[in-house]
Amino acid sequence: MKNISICIFFSFICLSSFAQKFSASINAQLAIPKGDYQITNGNAGYGLRANFLYKPATTVPLKFGIELGLQEKARATQYFTGYAYGFYDNFKVSATSNIFSLMLLTRFQTPKIGKIKPFIDLTAGWNVFFSSVNIERLTFYSPYDNSYTKSTKAHWALSYGPAAGVDIPLNKRDDIGLEFKVAYLIGNNSLYLTDPYIDNNANVSFAEKNSRTDMLIPQAGIRITIQ
Repeated sequence: MKNISICIFFSFICLSSFAQKFSASINAQLAIPKGDYQITNGNAGYGLRANFLYKPATTVPLKFGIELGLQEKARATQYFTGYAYGFYDNFKVSATSNIFSLMLLTRFQTPKIGKIKPFIDLTAGWNVFFSSVNIERLTFYSPYDNSYTKSTKAHWALSYGPAAGVDIPLNKRDDIGLEFKVAYLIGNNSLYLTDPYIDNNANVSFAEKNSRTDMLIPQAGIRITIQ
């Protein structure tokens, strides 16, 4: 999850710095399960979400682009002391359930009304469900690689839906602003692993579940535009 978050962040920095008519935003997200998904796996997810948009003409109130997101649905962490690699050492074992989002996005944005610019998004793409286990050696002077991560097989689910929000410019040039929006994404049925559990022997297990994957996703963050 850390590596994907870093990729989202640097993609945001790069895209926002090289061309005209582009905008990019990076937001904190809270994903609230709805419908069958809430009954089957009711934990809210949290993480980052970023969009990269292109406006083909200044006179047309439409933007097109992509949206990437990463959220963590559940986490379990345990600390252990014992033998590994022939050494007595301290270990941290973490297990997470995660969702990576890859979406196409179309935005209709009105001219400024007072101090805000309302917009409506139409989004369609995929949510990718995966779980991971990380084992980290905590001894600083360890001669071995200090961590090991393994991810489960990913399960893809089609997702689509609308979003509405506002953009609040923070300067006269309107090259930076605050972005607030709420999306409702209708998700197809998917198999996923959740509720990670770590026993006293450092064995990790997950609960396997299957349901539709509808979500309500409030978001808030920063937008940068190259005029």
